[in-house]
Amino acid sequence: MNIRSLAASLLLCLLAQGAQAQDSPTAGYRIVPVEKRAADLTVTIAATITPFKTVQLTAQMPGRVRQIQGREGDRFDQAAVLVTLDDSALLARREAALAARESALVAIQNAQAQYQRELYTPRSDAVRTAPGGFGFPGMMDQMFGVPMQDALGMRDHDAERYTDIVDVRSRVAQAQNSLRQAEANIREIDARLRDTLSVAPFNGVVDKVYVEEGDTVQPGQPLVDFSQEGRFKVEADLPVHLVRHLAPGQALPVKLDNRGAAIPARVYRIHPTADQRRHTIHVELTLPETVSATAGQYAEVGVTDRAASTAPQLSIPASAVIHKSGMPLVFSVDPHGIAHLRVIRLGDDLGGGRVGVLSGVREGDRVIDDPPPGLKAGQQVAEPDAEASGEGVLSQSQEG
Repeated sequence: MNIRSLAASLLLCLLAQGAQAQDSPTAGYRIVPVEKRAADLTVTIAATITPFKTVQLTAQMPGRVRQIQGREGDRFDQAAVLVTLDDSALLARREAALAARESALVAIQNAQAQYQRELYTPRSDAVRTAPGGFGFPGMMDQMFGVPMQDALGMRDHDAERYTDIVDVRSRVAQAQNSLRQAEANIREIDARLRDTLSVAPFNGVVDKVYVEEGDTVQPGQPLVDFSQEGRFKVEADLPVHLVRHLAPGQALPVKLDNRGAAIPARVYRIHPTADQRRHTIHVELTLPETVSATAGQYAEVGVTDRAASTAPQLSIPASAVIHKSGMPLVFSVDPHGIAHLRVIRLGDDLGGGRVGVLSGVREGDRVIDDPPPGLKAGQQVAEPDAEASGEGVLSQSQEG
């Protein structure tokens, strides 16, 4: 056999070994040990689900409830009218204000005309006509009598001229002020007319209606509770020492009605002051929009107490746990590399993707992380340990 034949045979052997290793049933399994880890103490706090936005619409003016558009549970878009008060008296006042504005406009037109006439035809220079239509005596008086009176100080023609100008200007200003006053009255009445309508400030649902059609209400009296639809938050009162390690945007586990998997909710607002009687701080968390919840629903918030810790406990990756018939199971690997299915009892969530185990495995055991769907008990998933292989050889020699 020459060198080329030997190299070709060696290459074929390596390729065959690689193919055999690739097709080996032990390839592709991630085996991790069961470890003991100390976990922080998690405190469960009772909480309540509330709408992300809620508002109570109240009466802004006295009046009689004329119409209620919806009842509890009805959905409305933004700017939709929910409650209408009687506005007949305000509409009558608005008609009077509109008439006053028209009168003011006419008065302004007349005053401006008088002002223009005074500029071009002053009253102080007007010829005084004599009785019977004979204006000659008045003309003579205007030509000789008036200048003589000015010369003797008995009459001031310039003062009369100034007084007449001020008089017509005052009439124009009074007419303009009347117009502004009428327009102000109209704006005031329009604002009060808007107060007769309780409008939805955002898209949402009616939570509660406090009045009925025909009721007489006073300013400040509740009419409707209205809340935003589809978005909810969790409100809880936490002890002060638990809030010190929280920050806006931090995720906390929340359980609805004390069942099901925990939902991550992010801290939205931490109130700055504590309750003086209970020594707690109010904290608000936002739920994901995909979560189906109801306002007033009970919830529980898990908060880590950094000041206390629990004893070390067995832990495995949460992805190693599978569920069959409602029971948590793991695939453990014995020293011979054979997979075995074990029932375990889970503990608390330790964070970091790990979960505590109360029973079913021991420290040092090996489990398969993220087992594939086709894996079965009794399947070879790893190479046997050296000690296990030695025990097998020894037992075979003793039998021989």
